[in-house]
Amino acid sequence: MQIQRETWHWQTLSWWLVVLAVVVLLKHHYSIATTADLDWMFRPLSKLLEWFSGHNFYRDSNYEWVSESADVRLVKACAGINFMLMSFMAYTWTLRPDRRADTFPWSWLAGRIVLLCAAIVAAWTTCLLANSTRIIVAMAVNAHGAELHRLIGMLIYVPLLSLQLTLGNRSDNRDALAGPALVYLLLMVLVPLLTGNALQNPALFVEHLLYVSMLIAVMCALYYLSQSLKRSRVID
Repeated sequence: MQIQRETWHWQTLSWWLVVLAVVVLLKHHYSIATTADLDWMFRPLSKLLEWFSGHNFYRDSNYEWVSESADVRLVKACAGINFMLMSFMAYTWTLRPDRRADTFPWSWLAGRIVLLCAAIVAAWTTCLLANSTRIIVAMAVNAHGAELHRLIGMLIYVPLLSLQLTLGNRSDNRDALAGPALVYLLLMVLVPLLTGNALQNPALFVEHLLYVSMLIAVMCALYYLSQSLKRSRVID
């Protein structure tokens, strides 16, 4: 993304420090949370799945949401918190502050708090819609195995992240294509390495790293294709 073109004044720095703090806190909450602690995500998710699929869901004694008719059990990994954090970062990139030297700090701060809360709510809503779509697609194709679920997730999550990054007037093709890859690298590769979670199951992490590498390769190919099409139009 076009970070090199941004001026790192106090508004920009404070904005990204707060965004980073929110991401770290939510990531830590997810790492130690039980399924019951994530009911703020699972309850509305189960309702959406009921509306979209017609299958009934209920919470069992393990606080996991289950649909016997659909043969689906929503465990902790189904919460979609990682995508919610990616979506939140995409929204905060779109809402990032411009420099306003004549703006009184307290009025600027109040406005940014409102925007930050709006980004959290928007990311939560986007995550619910995307995650319910992912689960319904997995139900429709009778998907089994973590690899297929991960692939379906990427095919749904990446276009949504690209769409979010095109909402702002300052976004261009490079933001929309490079943004999802950078966000995936940050949350799904760098953070597990820093926290040590990647070392708990190295084989699984290497497998996940291959999927992320495939994602980056596809994004790079799409970017160079879009640039080639632009150059061909200019020549014509």
